[in-house]
Amino acid sequence: MKTGKLVRALICAAFALGVNALPSGVVFTLSAEAAYIIDNGTCGKNAVWELDSDGTLTVSGTGDMYSRNSNYDIPWEEEKESIKKVVISKGITSVGSQSFDSCTNLESVAIADTVTSIETYSFSGCRALTSLVVPNSVTNIGSSAFAMCKSLSDVTIPSSVTYIGALAFTGTPWLNAEAKKSQFVIVNGLLLFAVDREDVVIPDSVTYIVSDAFWGKSLMKTLTIPDTVTGIGHNAFASCSSLTSVTIPESVEDIGVQAFANCAALGEVTILAPDAKIYDRATTFANDNISYSGVIRGYDGSTAEIWAGKYGYRFESLGERPAEYSFGDVNGDGVIDAVDASEVLAYYARVSTDQDGGFGIKQQAAADVDMNGFIDSVDASDILAYYAYVSTAEGKVLSMEEYMKKK
Repeated sequence: MKTGKLVRALICAAFALGVNALPSGVVFTLSAEAAYIIDNGTCGKNAVWELDSDGTLTVSGTGDMYSRNSNYDIPWEEEKESIKKVVISKGITSVGSQSFDSCTNLESVAIADTVTSIETYSFSGCRALTSLVVPNSVTNIGSSAFAMCKSLSDVTIPSSVTYIGALAFTGTPWLNAEAKKSQFVIVNGLLLFAVDREDVVIPDSVTYIVSDAFWGKSLMKTLTIPDTVTGIGHNAFASCSSLTSVTIPESVEDIGVQAFANCAALGEVTILAPDAKIYDRATTFANDNISYSGVIRGYDGSTAEIWAGKYGYRFESLGERPAEYSFGDVNGDGVIDAVDASEVLAYYARVSTDQDGGFGIKQQAAADVDMNGFIDSVDASDILAYYAYVSTAEGKVLSMEEYMKKK
C-alpha cells in the first residue's frame, strides 16, 4: 500500500475507534475535515505529485514531468476520476504528454509561469474543464493537448506561444466560437483552423499554417497563400478534394509531410522558393494516398525540381533561379552600392503613390536596413553611407549588419 493510502486507512480506523468509544446516548457532531493526502509519488526526475481527498492533484519540484511512453505509465491512472483540480507548481517546466488525458471530472487547471511546454494530449478529453489560462512562459502547445475538452469555452493564450500542434483545441466550444467570428482561427500568426468555403484567401497576419488546419475542406477550390507564411504543417491541406491548383510563395521555407496529400483535383503546384524544404515523401503532393499526376513548377535546380524528379512527376521550369538578396544588397548582384539605394528609392516612390512596390519578401528584408518595418529614403541614405564607408575604408571592412549596429 502506498504511503498516502496507508495514512488514509489509519485515519479512518482512528476515527472509527473514537466514535465507538463514546458513551451511549452522547450526540457526536461531524465537522468538516481538512483535505488529506490519499496518494503520492514521483512524476519526473525531480518532480513529485500528490492527490488529496478534495480531488486536487499537485505537481511540484523542478524540471520536466515524465511523458507517457513504453517505459512510463501515468501513476495516477487508476485515480483519474477522482481528479477535480490540477495544480502545476512553480519550478515545473513541462506538462508531460498524456498526463491528464481523459480526466473526465477535471474542472480547473492552474499552471505556474515556469512551464514552457504543454505536451501532446496533456489534457485531451477533459470534458468538465471550462476555462484555461496559459501562462506567458509557455512557448509550445502540443498536438491534441486540449482536444475534445467539450466544456472548454474560455481560453487565454499569451503572445509567448510560438508553436501549436495539430488539433490542439479541436472539439472545444472555444474553437467553435472563434471560428464563428471569422472564417479563420489565428493565434499569434498561427492559423489553427479554417471554415470550409470555395474561395480561400489566407490573411497576411498568418506566418504559419498549423498541421491539419484545412484537412478535409472539400468545398475549397481556390487558395491564396500570402508571402508572410514561412511554413506549412503536415496534412495542412490533406483531403481538400476540390482544390485544383496552388502557388506556394517564396517566403515558405518548409512544407510538411503530406501537406497536400489526397487532393483529388490538384493538377498544378507552383513552388516559388528555390530552396524550400519539401518533405521527402511521394505523397507530400498527391491526388490520393499514393502518387501525383499533375505538374510541379519551380526554378531550375530548385528543390521542387529535385523532388519531382525523384518521384517521377512532371516538372515545368520557371527559368533560372532568382537573385539571392542579402542585407543591403537589394538588387542581388553581390555588391552594396548606389544602385541598391536607387532601387530602394524607386520602391518607396511606388508605394507612396499606392502602387505595388515590386519587392518580394526577401528583397524587402534586404532593403529595410534600419529594421524599423518601413522601406523609405532613410534606408536608401544608410545604404549610400555604407557604400561611402566601404569605398574609403582601410583594413577589415564591417559587414552591413555590423555597420548598422555601430551606427
